[in-house]
Amino acid sequence: MTAKAFYLQLALVTLIAAATAFGINTFPQFADVQPIAWISLGIFVLLSVVMYYAGRKAAFSDNKHDFTNVSLGVTIGKIFIAILFILGYNQLMQPDSRFFIIPFFLMYLIYTIFETYIMMKLGRLNTPTDQKE
Repeated sequence: MTAKAFYLQLALVTLIAAATAFGINTFPQFADVQPIAWISLGIFVLLSVVMYYAGRKAAFSDNKHDFTNVSLGVTIGKIFIAILFILGYNQLMQPDSRFFIIPFFLMYLIYTIFETYIMMKLGRLNTPTDQKE
């Protein structure tokens, strides 16, 4: 998968995530937590870019376990970041309701599906011609 193809797909997924954020922010229950959807969207875009380049490098590594290690590291890292984000937001902002979790986990779900798809594509790369961008 070329970087161009990755960024085009990332743009499409981000457009879907932004439409989801706009849609959920129209409900009054989410009026106070609108920024969390946008902040989490930005975080997951950055994580997707990091995941792509780490996964791409690992896919062509001489060590056959590097790709598995990167995949596992990305998964555990995202879970850890998600927990820290939720706990940090809850502690700092002390929201009146727990509705703030819904926009965050919608973004988490969208980008996790996307990253799984990308990692599956990267896992199939194994020839020097696949490395061309």
